[in-house]
Amino acid sequence: WVNGPNRQFEAAFRIIQSGEWGDYDGFYLMEGDSVPIKAHWLDVVLSEIEVNRPFAILGAQYDGDKWDNFYEKIPISLLHHTNGNAIYNTSHPLLERLVGQLEVEAPCPYNSIPYDYRMSQMWVEGTLGIVPKLAPKIMLNEEGENITLSNNTDMFNKWAEIWEEEDPFKYTPVIHNYAATNLIPRHLGPEYIIHGAKLYSPWDPTKTEVTLVVSEWFFDRSLHLIEHLDDKDHPFSEVVVMVPPAAAAHDDYDLMTEVPVRTQHRGAPDFMDLCEADIKTDWFMITNSYHHVARHVDLMFTPGTFKPVIPFTPATYAFCFKYPYCKETINLAQRFNPGHDKVVQDMDMLYNTEMRDAFCKEWKEENGEEGELMYKSQQRRLMFRKKIIGPPGPTGTSYYAWLVREGKDGMYKLTDRSLYGARPPFVKIFAKEEKLDGMSEDELAKRIGMTLLDNSTDCNCMEFETETDCEDSGIGCIWRPLFESCHPPELIDGSAPICPTTEAPTSAPTVSMDGIFDETDSPTSSPVEPEPEKDPWYVSVFKSRESEKDRSNSFNEANGGSMQSPDDDEILGSEKASRARRAMLKKSKSFEAVDLQANERLSASPDNLHEEYL
Repeated sequence: WVNGPNRQFEAAFRIIQSGEWGDYDGFYLMEGDSVPIKAHWLDVVLSEIEVNRPFAILGAQYDGDKWDNFYEKIPISLLHHTNGNAIYNTSHPLLERLVGQLEVEAPCPYNSIPYDYRMSQMWVEGTLGIVPKLAPKIMLNEEGENITLSNNTDMFNKWAEIWEEEDPFKYTPVIHNYAATNLIPRHLGPEYIIHGAKLYSPWDPTKTEVTLVVSEWFFDRSLHLIEHLDDKDHPFSEVVVMVPPAAAAHDDYDLMTEVPVRTQHRGAPDFMDLCEADIKTDWFMITNSYHHVARHVDLMFTPGTFKPVIPFTPATYAFCFKYPYCKETINLAQRFNPGHDKVVQDMDMLYNTEMRDAFCKEWKEENGEEGELMYKSQQRRLMFRKKIIGPPGPTGTSYYAWLVREGKDGMYKLTDRSLYGARPPFVKIFAKEEKLDGMSEDELAKRIGMTLLDNSTDCNCMEFETETDCEDSGIGCIWRPLFESCHPPELIDGSAPICPTTEAPTSAPTVSMDGIFDETDSPTSSPVEPEPEKDPWYVSVFKSRESEKDRSNSFNEANGGSMQSPDDDEILGSEKASRARRAMLKKSKSFEAVDLQANERLSASPDNLHEEYL
C-alpha cells in the first residue's frame, strides 16, 4: 500500500523543486488528519523555519505513549524518524540524495517501507551502520526466489560524514505527531498542529459518578491503594472493598482518604465480585488489592454523546488464541454472542450497574449461582486434559458480548488497543505476592526450596509515577512530561534489555526466610506470604469446589468416548504420539526435574498459566 504515498511524495518534491508552481525552496506536507488547534499556526510554522535553518527536514517524531509497552524493541530508525507531516527543504543537497535513492529503490523490496521511515533508515545506516531488516516474504520475487539487495552502507556513510554535524533532521514543538493515539485535552502541550490524534472528552463529575470495587482477601493489601487514593487524579466517588466472610472490617478508612470507603463481606467466591458488589452509582470499575490506582485514570468519553470509550484487544491468534486463558475467555463470551471477537479486560471496562445486574442474572441462570455449571458440558474436552485453563466466573468480555446480543453495546465506543493503545487505570504493585498467594502449600514449599525466592530482578519503568522516581530509577528510564508517565530508554537495535534477570540461584546473598510470612501494608522488595490456614467453616456453603471439580476432572473420571475432539489444544493426533507423551511425562515432572532452570520450573505450574492472558 505504501507505493502510492511514496510515489506521491517524490512527485510533490520534484514539482516544487522544478519551479513549475513558483519559485519556492521548500514545502510543508500537511496530511488530512493534521489539525491546527491554535490561532496563527501558519505564522508560527514560518517562524520555526527561520529559526531552525539550515535543515533538510523539519518536523516531529512520534510524541504519543502507545509504544511504551514495547519501547525497547522498536528499531532506533523508527523511534527517531521524522513523520511525513513535515517541512521539506528542496534546496538541501542531502534531501536531494535521499529522494533520489527513494526513486532508485521503487522497484525493489525497500519500496515496502513508507518514505519517511525509509529516509530515516538510510540516515541511521550511514551514521550507525545499522542495516534494516525486511520481512522474509518481502525478500522473495514472483518465482519465490530470494532477492539480493545492493549494499549502500558506504554511500550512506559518506552522506553522514558530510552533513552529520549540521544536524539535518530537526524537530519542532509546533507540530506533534500522535499517529492514531487516543488523547484527552490534558495531554496537549505547546503544539499548534496535531497529527493523527483521536481527541476525546475527559470524565465529567457532573455527568458520571463512578464507584471503585476492590477485591481483597486476608492481607489488607488494599490499604496501600486506599492510603494513596487522594494523591491520584481519579473519578471515584466511593470505594467498595470486597472481603472474605471471616475478615475484619476496617472502621478507620476516613483517616486514610477523603473518598467514602465501605466494606462488603462476600456471600460468594471472590471470582463473583463483579456480580456481587453492592453498587449505589450508575457506573463502576473493578480492580484487586494487588494493584493501586494509576496517577491519572484517564477515562475517555465521546464528545457530545458522552459514551464511555473502552479499549479492546482483537481476538486473533497473535493477540489471544495462542494463550489458553484468553481463548477460553472468548469461548465463554460466544455463548452469549456467537462470533464474538473482542477481548475487553475486566479492569478496563466501565460497567453500567443496571446492565451489570441484568447480565449477571442471566449469567447465573446459565452457569449457576457460583459458576458451578460453567464447565458441566465440557466432559469431552476434559478427556484430553486435566484442567481447562479459563476464567472461573463472569468477565468484562462476556459482559460486552451480552450487551452486543441485547443490542445495548451502542452505549459504549470501543477502540482497538492494538492500533490506538490504552493507558491502564490500575498499576500492579504486588506482582510477586500475587504469584505466591495463588500457590498451594506444597507448591509454595517447592517454590521457596528450589528457587531461593526467585532472585530475579523486577524492573518496570511504567511503575514510576513521578519525574524524580523515573529519572532516579537507575535503569535509564525516561520521563514523558505531556503524559506524566515513565518509559524505557531507547536501545540500539539488537542490544540487551535494560532489565536482565537471573534465572537460577547465584552466589549472591539470598533473602532471609525469617519473617517471610508477615503481612504487608505497602510494596516490598521481596515476596510476602501469610501462613497457610485450614479451610474455614464457611467454605462448605460455597459451590466453588464443585466448580473446580468440573474444571479439573481426570481421565479416569471421564465416561469414555472418541479420542477425536473439535478442540485442538493439547490433543494428540495418534496413538504413537500419546505413548511418546506419556513416556516424556513419566521421565520428568514440572517441580522435580533437576535439569530445569528456576523460571522454567515455575512456569510449568498450571496455576501460573493464567499469567499468559494478555
